Amino acid sequence: MNEKLPTVLKLKSKKQIEGLFKYGNSIKGYPLVLVYQKETIEVPFKAGFSVSKRFFKKAVDRNFIKRLIRENFRKKKYIFEVNEEQFLLMFLFVGKELPTYQVIEKALLKIESKWQKKMKKYDEA
Repeated sequence: MNEKLPTVLKLKSKKQIEGLFKYGNSIKGYPLVLVYQKETIEVPFKAGFSVSKRFFKKAVDRNFIKRLIRENFRKKKYIFEVNEEQFLLMFLFVGKELPTYQVIEKALLKIESKWQKKMKKYDEA
């Protein structure tokens, strides 16, 4: 199994990000929030990661948190590959304190379980 997160899977388009926040749905798993939207793209998903400058003034801290989220996501990305569907995903860190790897891991597990429930309903519809 390939656990890399290549550039084609990274959400970079400003237009797609704006549409995602305008029309997307969300799943909460404190301290993470997943905003997602079904989109027609050439890959199963494109993912982005964001941390608020409001609570983490130092870029070093924001980059550290994004690195933790990316690493956890990279190891479990296969869960977000749903049949023939394509999605835009944005992970937002909404906590106010610097997290540990375990905190991010637990939050991502919560989001994954909620994601799977939503996708089961999505498949049935």
